[in-house]
Amino acid sequence: MSIQRRLTPEDVLSFKNIEDAQISPDGAQVAFVVGDSFRTDSKYAKSTIWIVDTDSGEPRQLTSGPRTDSLPRWSPDGRQLAFLSDRLMAGQRQVFALNRDSGEVTALTHVNGEIPSPRGLNALQWSPDGRYLAFLMEDAQTEEEVSRNVRKDDAILFEQNPKYVRLWTVDPESCEVQCVSPDRLQIWEFNWHPDSAQFTAVVSDEPFEWAWYSNRLVRFERKGSAETLWQSKRQVALPAWSPDTKQIAFISSNWSDRGCVVGDVWMVGESGGEARNVTRGMVASVGWLEWSDDSNELLTIAQERGGVGMHRIDATTGDRTSLWWQQAAVSETSSPRFSRSNAETLAIVLEDSSRPRDVWTGRLVRTAQQGSDLIQWQQRTHLHPQTAEFQIGETEVYYWKGADQQEMQGLVIKPVGYQPHKKYPMIMWVHGGPTGISASRFYAATHWNQLWANAGYVVFLPNYRGSTGWGLEFAESNLGDMGGRDFQDMLLGVDSLIESGLADSNRLAVAGWSYGGFIAAWAISQTNRFRAALMGAGISHWLSFHGKSCLSDWDAIHYQASPYDLNGPFQKFSPLSYYNNLDTPTLILHGEEDQDVPVEQSHLFYRALKDQRVETELVVYPRESHAITERAHMLDMARRVTSWFDRFLSEE
Repeated sequence: MSIQRRLTPEDVLSFKNIEDAQISPDGAQVAFVVGDSFRTDSKYAKSTIWIVDTDSGEPRQLTSGPRTDSLPRWSPDGRQLAFLSDRLMAGQRQVFALNRDSGEVTALTHVNGEIPSPRGLNALQWSPDGRYLAFLMEDAQTEEEVSRNVRKDDAILFEQNPKYVRLWTVDPESCEVQCVSPDRLQIWEFNWHPDSAQFTAVVSDEPFEWAWYSNRLVRFERKGSAETLWQSKRQVALPAWSPDTKQIAFISSNWSDRGCVVGDVWMVGESGGEARNVTRGMVASVGWLEWSDDSNELLTIAQERGGVGMHRIDATTGDRTSLWWQQAAVSETSSPRFSRSNAETLAIVLEDSSRPRDVWTGRLVRTAQQGSDLIQWQQRTHLHPQTAEFQIGETEVYYWKGADQQEMQGLVIKPVGYQPHKKYPMIMWVHGGPTGISASRFYAATHWNQLWANAGYVVFLPNYRGSTGWGLEFAESNLGDMGGRDFQDMLLGVDSLIESGLADSNRLAVAGWSYGGFIAAWAISQTNRFRAALMGAGISHWLSFHGKSCLSDWDAIHYQASPYDLNGPFQKFSPLSYYNNLDTPTLILHGEEDQDVPVEQSHLFYRALKDQRVETELVVYPRESHAITERAHMLDMARRVTSWFDRFLSEE
């Protein structure tokens, strides 16, 4: 028996990013994406499309583009597989189609506009009759703009002359491309009407990221005017027509970012009117839905109680039947997805705390004892044999009482070589969002949590109030109070782990990215119980964040207040308001081109720490946005963060 070795940063990056499993209409094959978890010399992470049979056989690579092939989508008759690729020109995506019988690949478009990286996975769709493909594309620069840039007559006119994302179609036979959405309308998401002549879409009047937070649901015919069907204080996503066209189902909640679309299922009539919540009180956050063939019920997948589950929901009564639940996660963690064949076979990409991502297929079966339907799953791929080579820390689901005695759940990763009754240094890793989740994922293939476990640390991942997976009320329970009771939930979790004898109260650290980075900064402005901190792309001053961030409507919605109220939450919850309390050594990491959380937030906090003579380092990564994706930068961070905690949390 071979001896397992310790996990390294290079090991983490050796895992492929498996996602977007799409089952063919006949249920015979599943197409999926296999990509790198990093970038090197390309605009996007390199990826190819693979395929596996649903009865037997080994997975095989289907495309061989030199850069990024993504978003595989079967035609309704199953004879073609459309996908996006920048194989013709680096960074310029085009729509391609692969013939299932011949294997021939054809470029269907040669456009100049930016086909955006889809945060939602419904950005490329066949029409129900199979005659067209619809896709989203951002306006290209005009010839005059290109000429001015060449002459360096390129003054930046902020939020002037905006570029809209519009809805386009292409005819696979003639390759004719046509814009079909109304003018001056930003299309975030869309869905075909069953008649293949109309659309429902999630739209805004302005094409800026902040405008998404006041989006609305509309319908329109090709080049027709948009009719608003529903708009509320909450964002909407993933609209889907019922087969009889009388209703549109969609998902709604208050979310942190576009693409983080888990919430309740709502229904509105084909002509609008009052929408109704058909999952009210459900202790889960739905991420994907599909109608049954008879328009009477929906099949959904959701983050549920820290795991993932599927339900059948009656579209009229809201009655729900649980089909499957597992302490696991699907690959699209912030918005779980599945695909369904005409034969009712399902496909997902599944992972858990001990197994990396792989493609699974499932089928509804009726159990004799219970007399109800359940889903039986089978693993179809085994794409990460290197898993057996190294050690990982055991992950446990952990419960404690948070603020107001509310039950909380999170994950605890024990250190490799864990010994009972021994106290260990502990790092609390706070997930972003705040409407996000620390799910039961294979953390050896993502983040730094298993690297820390290999270095001898306990890692605590709290799902504080505001997290997804416990229903709409819980997800919205920190509105107006970010940094308040949610932070108390986290500290009470730390207290519980100290009381259990697992965590050493004298060797604690706090770390996080985005909202988690804010919590790291907030924590050390409120308490000195942490001996070290890691602030990743975090917020230190909410008013300046509001002025520079592309998400400027999000903060006002989530704090439910004006940013300019000097006695309001924007001032109250800014870590810099407590400058005199800062004395915790802090490592700060940020992408130079981050538009979500501008890098100025880290500069401000770094300067405050330096002025207080607190040990700190600020590392800014060029060319990077909110997520750090270049391989060299990812390796640098992994080594740097572990070294930082080793320095301050070692035994005295």
